[in-house]
Amino acid sequence: MLRKYFLPFIALLGAICGLLVVFWSQKKLPIPPILFPPAISPYTHTIAGVGIIESSSENIAIGSPFNEVVAKVFVTEGDVVKASSPIFQLDLRNFEAQKESAEASLQAALVTRDDKKEQLSFYERLKDARAVSEQEYSTARYALLCAEASVKVAMATLKEALINIDRSIIKAPIDGRILQVNIHIGEIAPIAPIIAIQSPSMVSSQGTLILMGRVEPLQIRIDIDEADSWRFRAGSEAMAFVRGNSSINFPLKYVRTEPYIIPKKSFTGQIMERVDSRVLQALYNFDKNDYPVYVGQVLDVYIKAEPLK
Repeated sequence: MLRKYFLPFIALLGAICGLLVVFWSQKKLPIPPILFPPAISPYTHTIAGVGIIESSSENIAIGSPFNEVVAKVFVTEGDVVKASSPIFQLDLRNFEAQKESAEASLQAALVTRDDKKEQLSFYERLKDARAVSEQEYSTARYALLCAEASVKVAMATLKEALINIDRSIIKAPIDGRILQVNIHIGEIAPIAPIIAIQSPSMVSSQGTLILMGRVEPLQIRIDIDEADSWRFRAGSEAMAFVRGNSSINFPLKYVRTEPYIIPKKSFTGQIMERVDSRVLQALYNFDKNDYPVYVGQVLDVYIKAEPLK
């Protein structure tokens, strides 16, 4: 009798356990609170845009005038530099040799010029002009002119060597902060064109040996969709929000608008990327103070707009 009901009892018990497991697995867990809710526009009528932080001077890509080995690097990321202070230096040995050769050529040209000048002055001091033929006198005069021209050529060659030495010591064009250093001692500094990806604030790393700019104040380049461009007014108020923490926000000050709508390229940053939408770019600035924001960072921006009519 017990054996007869044992298997059905086990089956019923398994079914009950299965139902309990399904019930407990479908129990809804409490939704955790959102620590940083998404940004909400502070304006009743607004234009939403994406802003990229850049230096107020726009990011400056420092290159090299020569394909030469780097001998010294004077800066690191984050350094504050003054205008005309050295940033890095190329190998000067080739230009130093050219300088020494030009100096020797100049000295030889000066000696030749003085010799020709003395010879001509000897003819001119003769009391009897018939003591020298007209042809000899003319030859001496033109020889002096040629020697003087040789001096000018030698001086120009020396000046070129000195300029090349000076250009091989790359200096900061403005007061600013070093943002990136992509060159090291022993590497060859290439001469490569800087290809703009989206704007002057975003340049290809190819050929960018050092990136610098003025960061006081910082500047933000805002992309406004062309569908909203007609609603934008120069000088409108704007507020920026840090992505991931909307509690960090600050007002922006209008600088200018670039009156040329460009293709929007902000997905992968690839040079050959093509998209259909275009954007109007407006420039605002702000004081960094203690805000945890950096050049190149993307922010959400809301711009005050006029009511729709």
